[in-house]
Amino acid sequence: MKKRGFWSRYRDMLMLSGLLIVFVGGIFGIGSLFSIGHGKPRTVILPDKQFNSRLTPPPSSTIQIESATKLPNDFAIYDFEVADPNTVILNRPDRSYTGIKLSQLHMDDNILKDIATNTEYGITLSPDQSKLIYSQYRSSQAQKTTYEYDLKTGEHHKLKNDNSYSRVFVGNESYIGYDDLVFNMVDLDTGKKHELYSYDELVAKVAQVSNISSPDDTLIMLDSYEISRDLSRVYVLVKLKENYAVYSFSLNDKNDITAYTPAQDIQQFKVLKNGDMLIQGMINNEQGLYRYRADTKKFELLVKGPIWSFDLDEEESRIAYFLTLEGQKNEVHIAYLNDRKLGSDTVIYRNIDYFIKLKWNDSNLFVVGSSMEKSELYRFSFRAW
Repeated sequence: MKKRGFWSRYRDMLMLSGLLIVFVGGIFGIGSLFSIGHGKPRTVILPDKQFNSRLTPPPSSTIQIESATKLPNDFAIYDFEVADPNTVILNRPDRSYTGIKLSQLHMDDNILKDIATNTEYGITLSPDQSKLIYSQYRSSQAQKTTYEYDLKTGEHHKLKNDNSYSRVFVGNESYIGYDDLVFNMVDLDTGKKHELYSYDELVAKVAQVSNISSPDDTLIMLDSYEISRDLSRVYVLVKLKENYAVYSFSLNDKNDITAYTPAQDIQQFKVLKNGDMLIQGMINNEQGLYRYRADTKKFELLVKGPIWSFDLDEEESRIAYFLTLEGQKNEVHIAYLNDRKLGSDTVIYRNIDYFIKLKWNDSNLFVVGSSMEKSELYRFSFRAW
């Protein structure tokens, strides 16, 4: 199938090219590329002794920041995951940008340790943050080799017959991997795998449910899928000709598929415990952060404007998001996720440069700003709300 072959051949180049475009966009001001909203959230700022002269003492607020840490780095950060409040797993350049390193950074003592070199882009971390799955290319081998890495012991364990390049954990001992033809379930305890869906099957089922006559108008976004809380379903982002939509597939019944209302653009989505979704994208020509109601199949606008990235904490009570503004300014917000709106929406930091990603870990928010040559890693610790 043409789409599979194209993705397989050019995926690394496309990923790195996309990262370069995002970095350049950050350098010249992401905010200048979008229209803006006109909300007026409150601002909480930290003492300037921690972050030069950008910040001033905080006013009385519902949102209380206990501490903040900033680590400047002389390397780019392409992607990252948080293993614990002191440990960040990240992708960074390897050998003058010819490859990618998988590294582990301890924030409190600023110690950087390389886990593997010449790896693929992306980080697959188990839900209990105890193990990583990664693939490595070696010059003496025709194909890549996949490993399981134990973060506690530092041991690498080779996984046989796994050529996946897109993965997501299902629990702590198994994961779904896509190998250019098939989505497989891999059991780490036994080493066995079994086929869930082929790419052609998924495309055919999406086309059938959505009444699409030509499968060529359907493209599965292989880097955008997640598992339901009960580990029974996988949610996949799909491009439908000129629109996007999220589809839910059962891991136990191939005939069980649910389609969600299409949107003009979906850049990021997250499934909530009750089946609703948070969606960053464009609905009815309005860019922003939306809540999709599974029962009514309707979107509710939570934040209007160019949202660049967002993340939700484990309890689904706090949300963090990055908003770009006019004049090459940008803001990191946190807020309560209430039923139909965001409460106590608060700006905690402004003007973090370049490419931005956000991750929650317990009561800590991690933020990365990165160009192609350097990066800054922030950790904000909050009191219980």
